[in-house]
Amino acid sequence: MGSDTMAKSVSLPNGRFWKAQTAALDHFKDMLRRHEDEQIVEDYLDHDDLAALLERYDAVIVDGPAKIGPGIDYFFRRQNAGEGFSTPGFWIRRIDGSETDFSYIQAVRS
Repeated sequence: MGSDTMAKSVSLPNGRFWKAQTAALDHFKDMLRRHEDEQIVEDYLDHDDLAALLERYDAVIVDGPAKIGPGIDYFFRRQNAGEGFSTPGFWIRRIDGSETDFSYIQAVRS
């Protein structure tokens, strides 16, 4: 992944567009930073951008079930904990009550 990769533009189904992946990554990183753990993303535009990003994710990441599932109730921030690490990330609460996380970084870069 050289500098050519980072120059790729990012276009979302809701009409949002960034000339470079780094700009899109910064947008979602700033959004994540504005929220506390377990805080619901209440801003309509933020929710709309996350929903569009999730559509992109489901369209390109095909090695698992669709993240949107039966539909999105809301997005929130939660710590993703693994062996030896803990990082904040976006989570989805679906209308059926189930929850899952998704990587905005993976969604942008796909």
